Amino acid sequence: MPSLGSISTTCAPEATEEVQAFANALKVLIHHVRPGHTMAEKAKALHVSPPLLSHWLNGRRLPRSATIGELSGLALGGVTGNRDIAALTHEFAALEPLLQAARRSVCRRCANGCTCSETEGGGYRRNSYCNAPADKGYRRNSTTPPNPDLPANLTTMTEADRKTHLQDLGSALSEGDVGVYADILARAGMKTEMEVLLRSAESAGRDSMEIAIILGRLR
Repeated sequence: MPSLGSISTTCAPEATEEVQAFANALKVLIHHVRPGHTMAEKAKALHVSPPLLSHWLNGRRLPRSATIGELSGLALGGVTGNRDIAALTHEFAALEPLLQAARRSVCRRCANGCTCSETEGGGYRRNSYCNAPADKGYRRNSTTPPNPDLPANLTTMTEADRKTHLQDLGSALSEGDVGVYADILARAGMKTEMEVLLRSAESAGRDSMEIAIILGRLR
């Protein structure tokens, strides 16, 4: 399936001024987080995947409020002067109202009818098809139908291949798809495989709370 960053038939390309303002401010401040490190290294320090950090910087998705504190902590850890610390603290604090404004905004294409600024669990923008119906538990940016034959396919693989396949799925799928596949594995009695999938999704920056909510709806 395509990565979240390649989704184009959503409200993400129609990012509001508020979303773009947050993304632009974050692009400036991200340079203060582990200066000299690559974006991949910065993402690792934040315990998220590089693609997810890229989504934040380009206005495709919005982080949780707690992420601003984590960014600020990493940035301030490399600052020594009291004046610099105070200035940087103020700049990171200014991200919070920008983030809240971005969450409340609606895309220009949909005007007042857009539902894309709705949040689930950790508060990500849904990057959804505007006003598209959300089937029970499915994330609106779900792009692939679930494969009910996954358990049978896994039984034909070696243990190593099975683990690799599940890790690839967890890092590529949206929260909705991860929840659906975790439910399929649970119903097949494949608890170990389900845990591998969920750990991989969490490591890739997926919202574990949202996945748990989806699982609950499917049971």
